[in-house]
Amino acid sequence: MKVVHVVPSIQDESAGTSYCIPSLVEAISLNAVNLELHFLDDIPAHTKKSSYDVVNYPRHDVVNLGWSPEMYKGLKKVCEIADIIHNNGLWMMPNVYPYWASKETKCKLVVQPHGTLSPWALNRSKWKKRVFWWLWQRKVLKYADMFIATSEREYEEIRALGYKQPIAIVPIGMDIPQGNASVDKKDKIRIRRIVFFGRIHKVKAIDNLVNAWGDLSQSLPQWELVIAGPDCGAKTEIEEIINCRKIPRVRFTGELNGQEKYDFLTDADIYVLPSHTENFGVTVAEALASGVPVIASQGTPWEGLEKEKCGCWISIGIEPLKTALKELTALSDEERQVMGERGQDWIRRDFSWKGIGAKMKDVYAWLLGQGDKPDCVRIN
Repeated sequence: MKVVHVVPSIQDESAGTSYCIPSLVEAISLNAVNLELHFLDDIPAHTKKSSYDVVNYPRHDVVNLGWSPEMYKGLKKVCEIADIIHNNGLWMMPNVYPYWASKETKCKLVVQPHGTLSPWALNRSKWKKRVFWWLWQRKVLKYADMFIATSEREYEEIRALGYKQPIAIVPIGMDIPQGNASVDKKDKIRIRRIVFFGRIHKVKAIDNLVNAWGDLSQSLPQWELVIAGPDCGAKTEIEEIINCRKIPRVRFTGELNGQEKYDFLTDADIYVLPSHTENFGVTVAEALASGVPVIASQGTPWEGLEKEKCGCWISIGIEPLKTALKELTALSDEERQVMGERGQDWIRRDFSWKGIGAKMKDVYAWLLGQGDKPDCVRIN
């Protein structure tokens, strides 16, 4: 079985796709699948490959659409011998080329939107997407042989748009990291940390978190709010809120990657993801894998936080954040540690890359008529 994964870029190490797609490809390839990963730009230093091949292409952008005739030619050639081409993302030319390259061959087209079909995402840059839709994107989705959703919510979003193709629900995987704690969490007089980690972008609703913290900070003198991640256009607005309200004990660390990311999460006491929308929310899995209780908004698909008793799944907004923060900060360090351990157990059980890779191989085999339908595949 030969499978080709395509993604516009894996350069931005802080982006979820830059982390998850190479890891997904490697996990699948360990199940006796011949894998290639095709993308634009140079091969980044953080890419770890051992069991699959990478092919990169130059881009010739005018309006940041990822134009690359070289990629189209390369994909067209590989589709003549591949069984499946798996497209990751939408709204760029590298997400159109897989359809063009496969349509005159027997190569099956799999589309994984990665949250780009959520109502919130569709309303961002609406006119640009409308033009792109009528020129190219609609045919890609219409003629896909299968969709991959990372959560039940994303499955419902795809179905709500009228697509009737099979959809496999396969979450993003996660391994338990080896974080090195630099704080003694048994120290009763230490400053405890509420943290956000991810892109500083409007979709993350960090303004809600900062406002919630502003209302609570005076009653929590042993706590601070730490915001880590690259500025993607929202930092100035957040800083204005902090300055106007004179909110104390808020720090920005800048972008963190690799081991320093896991060290940062391991040192945290509570992780918060207040997003308007997420198709998965990799940082929630990273925080849970690091043994940290999580507060996530209902814009994310992490309702299991309540079931697994490792965090809070709350409505979007300032007041729900305040209620959840009050609840978790009132717990003892030991009680939060127990919550964090339950989260780690959940990640080990349901989100290991080994299990995700085996599941994806079964999905591909069924699509090719080489195996039984996996339970994760919905055909209605």
